[in-house]
Amino acid sequence: MSMEVGTQLLHCQTVKDIRAEARSLAGASTKAHVMVHKSDLHHTRKGGMKMDEFLNKMKTISDQLALAGAPLPHDELVIHTLNGLDAEYNAVVVKLLDQNHLSWVDVQSHLLTFESRLEQPNHFVNLSLEPTANFAQHSGTPRQSLTDSDGSQGSAHGF
Repeated sequence: MSMEVGTQLLHCQTVKDIRAEARSLAGASTKAHVMVHKSDLHHTRKGGMKMDEFLNKMKTISDQLALAGAPLPHDELVIHTLNGLDAEYNAVVVKLLDQNHLSWVDVQSHLLTFESRLEQPNHFVNLSLEPTANFAQHSGTPRQSLTDSDGSQGSAHGF
């Protein structure tokens, strides 16, 4: 027993009182842990993390809630995870929300695949398009104007 817990039990008169008070203190501690983990779940964002890091973090928080006696239903884990994604993931989020009964493995698979697709270089965007001019040179005699001095059209060959 820690010193902090012991000092909180000094007022107890019987062993029964000590046990009841210890359970109450443990319950308060557990409730505090649950509140912290639920807050973490609500506020965790992918941000600059890699997708596998983010998914592991969300699953760890869910596991900690289960250990504290407040297991998180699977669909809530999925919702919190999808809510923690950036706007660039909206396309896959909409697709996943349309599906029923997705396993955690399915969600992970879709999100990891989408991230790898986002990371692939887009060759069309990265093309360097520099303006060029075509120049054709005609060998031989210089071309004459197709318009004569009187404004009528004539032949370039003088016919």
